[in-house]
Amino acid sequence: MHRIEARQIYTTCSGRATSHYSETVVVQAYEPGGRTVEAVSLHGGYGYGVFTIPASYFHETATTKAGRRRITGYYMTGTLDD
Repeated sequence: MHRIEARQIYTTCSGRATSHYSETVVVQAYEPGGRTVEAVSLHGGYGYGVFTIPASYFHETATTKAGRRRITGYYMTGTLDD
């Protein structure tokens, strides 16, 4: 798993359950080694708000090390500027 930090922006992967609605979230809080990430939804099917997502759903890229497209979770698309 890559390093998850507050202010990182993630978008849903194309594929299964996490992509019924395109959604972008910003990490609000994460304890290194923790099991969950507190994120804020920017838009999408679930509306605005803060919610908890398993840390295992967060990926650095939209593809696996083998080059296959990820089908669940979120991949990093940027960071918020100060």
